[in-house]
Amino acid sequence: MALSFFITLPTYSNPTYEKNNFIKMRKRFEKIDTNGDGLLSKSEMMTAQNDRIDKIFINFDKNGDSKLSKKELRALRYELKKRIYKSRKKRDI
Repeated sequence: MALSFFITLPTYSNPTYEKNNFIKMRKRFEKIDTNGDGLLSKSEMMTAQNDRIDKIFINFDKNGDSKLSKKELRALRYELKKRIYKSRKKRDI
């Protein structure tokens, strides 16, 4: 699933939106491709996922116990839903 997040192209009808998403996707790809060979290795993907998980814990592990409680997971889920809603709203404009 994570791989599809990084490499799929949007199929929206707004050319400006598509161009902006392509640019974002390319930048994301380049950031993950740490050795600059134009390919994503398993190691590079694992590092990217670990960085993402670290950010989640920094933002949502409020008590700092390196575990996410049900309450913290609900907050994470709420935040993700909010971001998805914002993204869809932007796309429809």
